[in-house]
Amino acid sequence: MKVDTLAHVKNQLSAVIADLGEEPLFITRHGRVAAVLQAVTDEDAEDYLLRNSPKFWRLIASRRAQAVAGQVVPFDPAAYGGKVAAIPVVREARASYRSTPGAESGKGTRSPRRKR
Repeated sequence: MKVDTLAHVKNQLSAVIADLGEEPLFITRHGRVAAVLQAVTDEDAEDYLLRNSPKFWRLIASRRAQAVAGQVVPFDPAAYGGKVAAIPVVREARASYRSTPGAESGKGTRSPRRKR
């Protein structure tokens, strides 16, 4: 586990990022962990953005509700030049649709800054 102070990270940010590697860096302020810095790939960044996007999860919830109501638009392979095989809809799976945790709560959105 790597640990460093906020002052050092602020002064040496480029070097700290270059040395991150696979292990996350815990950043402390006044002796307490205040943040975690972790290297990411482009794929990790995309996954993170989607996981924490309220707009994306509202869209997923909407499509799941449409599927449960039987309002799903069938996939048209001709729209993709006929090279993509259609995936059959499994009606029994409709009962397993449920909302994604955190989607309604807005998890991943920033909260307003607290006044001190």
